[in-house]
Amino acid sequence: MKIPRELIDRAEESLTFDPRARRRTLLERAPASEAEPAVLQRRLAHALAEGPLGSGAADLSVERILYGGDHLNVSFLERGMTAADAVARVEICDEEGQVVGHGTGFMVSPRLLLTNHHVLRSAESAASSWVDFRHELDALGRPAEATTFALDPLAFFFTDPELDFTVVAVAPTTPDGSVPVSTFGWLRLSSSDDLALPGEWLSLVHHPAGRGKQVSLRQNLLIGEQEDRVWYAAEAAAGSSGAPVFNDAWQVVALHCLGAPERDRGGEILTLDGRAWTPSTDESEIVWRATIGTRVSAIVRTLRAACGEHAIVRELLAEGSADAAEAIVLPLGSGASVAGDLLPGERQDAASARIGVTPDLGAGALSENGNGTGGHALHGAQSNESITITVPLRITVRPGETGGRRPEVGVNLS
Repeated sequence: MKIPRELIDRAEESLTFDPRARRRTLLERAPASEAEPAVLQRRLAHALAEGPLGSGAADLSVERILYGGDHLNVSFLERGMTAADAVARVEICDEEGQVVGHGTGFMVSPRLLLTNHHVLRSAESAASSWVDFRHELDALGRPAEATTFALDPLAFFFTDPELDFTVVAVAPTTPDGSVPVSTFGWLRLSSSDDLALPGEWLSLVHHPAGRGKQVSLRQNLLIGEQEDRVWYAAEAAAGSSGAPVFNDAWQVVALHCLGAPERDRGGEILTLDGRAWTPSTDESEIVWRATIGTRVSAIVRTLRAACGEHAIVRELLAEGSADAAEAIVLPLGSGASVAGDLLPGERQDAASARIGVTPDLGAGALSENGNGTGGHALHGAQSNESITITVPLRITVRPGETGGRRPEVGVNLS
């Protein structure tokens, strides 16, 4: 995706710390070491709901947050494949149908796709553009059969230049009517700000320079947070506008935007091949000091305020009301049991026992957004001895139309 100079300048202005120094500091500490108690409490609540209790998933998640462990269950890979299916290449075309660039986007409801404002700036641009699902290689390195959909901005289109996001409806089926867009599932957008702590690793699924789908697997360290944005850094961060940024539970933490580039001694932006950067250079060729993403919670708040009464947005908001602290969505065919045979109270006691805390139903409530209003409450109290967390669980399984390694219809990952 070719990006205008003003977007890079704006990103550089908002970078108020040294990303390399911050990265080095965080690599030496556990994510919990710098978190405020209330934020840590909510983050642990999310982590406890990452998998069926008794499977070890919650144990590993809490260990990563508290002690910096790096163990993952093998189900991480299957959930990642399911999440990746909702990610598409955006082919940006002009009014004459000529391809003028590429970006990445991903489904966030049965009909809506999320990408950057600088990828799709207007309804007119969206009306002439296309999205390609499964533009990727299969397990044997062969090109998979990609499926192309038109965009439908007449059904819905909303863009926000400040937060750099666009939400647009996708045609319900392919042009010949043979494949529904719901085949590829969608990713929930949570209103919570506490989906990852500085020091946690993030993953991206993206189409750099319009190439086949790729994954930057746990290469991006969350190094900084701002009100509506997060900063993350790797040794070599790739640009891929519009990609989902995931935590280890495959929840979408942010929408990838761009970042602050490396510069030479003369102040020129560095590229991978050493040539001078120009606005016609694709962002994937830039060497980035750090990259920035818009929090999905900020996107949800903006959509709710601006067009929350629109039927297609109400569907998105309803889908996003269940996040990892409230629902576990299991990929069909995974063979995983649904929360074992424990009763709800026993599941709570088991979760508490594993991190040395005790249930406390009399403490104050924290909502999804942490302000004590709305949503399903997380009850807890902070002390010097322990952290008390009550995790409400709702198990959701959406049946598919066919078998196979991935669900075919309406699988939402929390």
